[in-house]
Parts: sequence; structure tokens; C-alpha cells
Amino acid sequence: MAGEYPQARPMHQSPDDLNGQFWEHCAQGKLCFQRCDDCGTWRHMPRYMCAQCGSDQWQWQVSSGKGRVFSWIITHQAMHPKFREETPYATLVVEMEEGVRFVSRPLGIGNDELALDMPVEVVFEPLGEELALPLFRRAR
Repeated sequence: MAGEYPQARPMHQSPDDLNGQFWEHCAQGKLCFQRCDDCGTWRHMPRYMCAQCGSDQWQWQVSSGKGRVFSWIITHQAMHPKFREETPYATLVVEMEEGVRFVSRPLGIGNDELALDMPVEVVFEPLGEELALPLFRRAR
């Protein structure tokens, strides 16, 4: 029927590719990024070749899980009905110790408490047996 929305929140579907491998690590409680075997550059989003040197030799490596708030935006209008009750909510860009930037949500940090360069650390919110969302709380 027109105007009706799905009743569940939209969920990530793990495809059988590099993104799927990223989410499998998250489900295990590990934030992993790719690292080039040739030049040592860390990268995220997952891809098959290094943007720095062009190498196709890389491995998944576990991140320290620590970073700093690089930027954020406050969403006042939900793009999906299931997020309506959470508005206004923040979406963060975290610059990880490894140098990659990662987009996520804060956990236990009020929108009015956010600050540039705030130290944060990853924590995983399990959503069933096969999915966990990496969120960020203040670093301890």
C-alpha cells in the first residue's frame, strides 16, 4: 500500500565480498582495516588495490579501535521511519590512530557534548548473531 514503510530498521546485508569480510570481523568484535603489504598504508573503505602505491597485496589487520572525532553532523529529519524516534542524532567521522577515517555513531555521548579532537574508542553493538555495529564512546 502506498505510504506504508517497512516495520524493521534497515539492516546491513553481508555480501560475499570485501565489505562482507569487514562486517564478519565486526561480528567477531574486531574492527579491522586493510593494510598494504608493499607500502604499509591502511585503508577504508575496503578495496582490492592500494590507492597509495597500486599494489594488490594486502591483509586485514586489527585496528587499535582508538581515534579522535574529526567531524560530525546532527540529523534532525530521519531518512527512514524507524530512526524517527532517535532524532536528532549525531553521525561522526572518526580519524582512527591508523590514519583512516571511519563514519559511525556515538554511544553515550550527547549531541551537545561532541567536540573536535575528542578521544573515542570503538564498542560493538550486537544486532543478532551475525551482525555487530561499530559505535564510538569516549575513550577511557
